[in-house]
Amino acid sequence: MNIRLLSIYLLILLSGCFGSKDNAEPPSPLVEFTPTITIKTLWTADIGSSDDTSHTKLIPVVYNELIFTASNEGLIQALNLANGEPLWEQKIDTPISGGPGIGEGLAIVGTQKGEVIALSEIDGTEKWRTQISSEILATPRINQGIVIVRTIDGKLFGLDSQNGNRIWIYERTRSSLLSLRGTSTPILVQDLIIAGFDNGKIALLELKTGKVLWETAIAIPSGRTELERMVDIDADPILKDNIVYVTSYQGHTVAIDLMKGGLLWQKRLSSYAGLGVDTNYLYVTDPNSHVHALKRFSGDDWWKQDKLQARGITAPVSIGDYVVVGDMEGYLHWMRQSDGGFVARHRIGKYPITLPPLVIDNTLIAYNSDGKIVALSYE
Repeated sequence: MNIRLLSIYLLILLSGCFGSKDNAEPPSPLVEFTPTITIKTLWTADIGSSDDTSHTKLIPVVYNELIFTASNEGLIQALNLANGEPLWEQKIDTPISGGPGIGEGLAIVGTQKGEVIALSEIDGTEKWRTQISSEILATPRINQGIVIVRTIDGKLFGLDSQNGNRIWIYERTRSSLLSLRGTSTPILVQDLIIAGFDNGKIALLELKTGKVLWETAIAIPSGRTELERMVDIDADPILKDNIVYVTSYQGHTVAIDLMKGGLLWQKRLSSYAGLGVDTNYLYVTDPNSHVHALKRFSGDDWWKQDKLQARGITAPVSIGDYVVVGDMEGYLHWMRQSDGGFVARHRIGKYPITLPPLVIDNTLIAYNSDGKIVALSYE
C-alpha cells in the first residue's frame, strides 16, 4: 500500500477526530452567553469550493494589498483586500492541494499529482511547472530565489524560482507506516528553513543547500501498533521573537530556541489543528476541540475553553483582545484573551470552516469549504 493510500486509510479510521458526520460523539451544543462585541461584515466573495474531506491547507495569503486564493478545483485568484473584488483569476488543469505561496513576483501552488506550478503574481499567467515526488499538501514557500516544497512522502525540495529546476532534496524516514493526511508548512526566515516531519522531529536547515543545522525530537514514537507510533507534526510551526513553537499528534507542544535548537519548555499537549500566538500567550487546539492558553515563555497553563467539545475547531488566531476559532458548522467563536470567555459568535454559512482565519490589523478574513470568503470587523 503506498503512502497516499495509507494516509487516506488513516483519515477514514480517524474520521471522528476531524468532525466527520459519522463521528460517534456529536458536536457539543452552542452555549448561551451575552455578546459584548458586534461583528460586522465588510465584504464577501467566492473563491471556489474545496473538498473538506481531503484536508488540504489552501490558506489564502495577503501580499501587497491583495488576497491570493486557491481552490481544490484548480481556481487561483487575486482579490482586492479592501473590497474583495477580483484583480485576476486563473484556472489550471489539475486539482490544487497546497498553496498558494507568494513572493518574488510569483504565485505558487502544489497539486495532487505532485506538480509545482508557478504563476505571475501580476496577472496569473503560468511561468513554469515541474514534477516532484508526490502530492503536495503544504503551502510552497519562496525566498532568495529558492522555492521550498514539502511533499506527503516526507521529502523537502529546494527548487530554482526562475525555472523550477531542482537544487537540492532532503528526506526524513517515517516513524510509522501510517500517517495523518497532512503535512506542516515550513517557515522561511532569512537564509534558514524550519520544517516539521512525520517522525515527530523538527529541523533547521540552510535555505541554499538543505543542510541540517539542528534537529529536535518533540515526540518519540512508542507503542506496539502503527497507530500508536504516529507522532506526525502536521500543525504549522510558528516563529515569534526567535522562539519556534511546534506541536505534534500524540506528542508534546514545545518552545525551541531558533539558533541553538534547545528546548525552552515542553508540555504534554497534542494537536493536529494547530497553534496561535500573540505577545504573551500561545493558544493550542487539542484533539477534543478544547482551546488552551499557555504562557508562551514558560508553557504554564493560563486558561482552557472546553465548551466547543467535538466541534472540529480550527487553530486559534489572535485579533486585538480576542482569540477566534472556526468550527465544522460554519461558526466563528470569539473569546477573550484574558480568560477564554465567549464574547461573540458569527456564522458565515452552513459549510465547515476547516482552516484558521487570517488577521490583517483589525480585520478578520474567514473562509469555508463552499468557497465563501468574508472580511469581518468588530466593535
